[in-house]
Amino acid sequence: MSDMTDIESVRRAAGVSLRYFWEATEHGTLDDLEDEDRLRNAYAAIQAAVPDDSTSAVCLTVLALGKLRAHLNDVSAGGEDHFEAHDDPPAGLDEDDEFGRELAREVVEAARHALRLQPDDNLAAFSLACALHWLGEDQSAAAAYREALRIDPHDDIARARVEELEDVELPDPPTSITTRHPYGFHLLEMTRVVGHSGSTKGRVWLLNDVSTVRSAAEDYLAGWLDGRGQGLDEDFGVWTHVPGGQSGGTELAEVIRQAPAGGPEIDWSRVFLPSLMPERRLRTGHPLRWLGQLHFFGCTEHDD
Repeated sequence: MSDMTDIESVRRAAGVSLRYFWEATEHGTLDDLEDEDRLRNAYAAIQAAVPDDSTSAVCLTVLALGKLRAHLNDVSAGGEDHFEAHDDPPAGLDEDDEFGRELAREVVEAARHALRLQPDDNLAAFSLACALHWLGEDQSAAAAYREALRIDPHDDIARARVEELEDVELPDPPTSITTRHPYGFHLLEMTRVVGHSGSTKGRVWLLNDVSTVRSAAEDYLAGWLDGRGQGLDEDFGVWTHVPGGQSGGTELAEVIRQAPAGGPEIDWSRVFLPSLMPERRLRTGHPLRWLGQLHFFGCTEHDD
């Protein structure tokens, strides 16, 4: 790998493949998974060029967690996704499930390595907590959930699991969205809830560049407006996290105007969308956990 352009390209492609891999683990088993070796080779190539690359370390943590998630589909009777469920947290692996326990230990090792490189990565912290929870190490799991909650006080799942494991009642999060993510990023949401179970349609983008955010919103605006009002709830806005600085967002429905040539357009002069400092912005291909939800870099299409 000759230069940073090559690394950026590999990160981007691997990030897309990792999203597909994770989506396959929601219902699939280990036999259904593809691309594990290719993903590991891609991240190994990046780490050979940049040994302290925290993005690769976090992605390898998600890869390990996905394998464990798929294994649980194989050995459980179905039901809720223990990674994301509020009311059905990891219940512990069977003592005789040595393969599953080994997969969980791989997650622990990968997550701890990622946290050594970037202690404030809450996706790594939450992944560590889940694996420890599955291993039955409740005290350590609670501490890891607390770390995830420290970074993102609005992670309701992490809060609920601390309360259960420690038998405590934690204070509500701040009214304003205040997080301690070390990366700057933009999150563009153009989705609508279409089922009482929370199923959604639409698209969500995790990005690190203003021009890409604007292009994505403009390209999908007509599609989103076509389905407007057909769901139980809607998310139509962009939120920007600025590490250590002013963060905020804009409801895009409030800034749509009539274009001079006819038809709707977004009035970007009324949108909070600051540029991010290059040295602090989220790296291409880096997934993160924000407000209790896992997001992959780029566009994720929802069609539940």
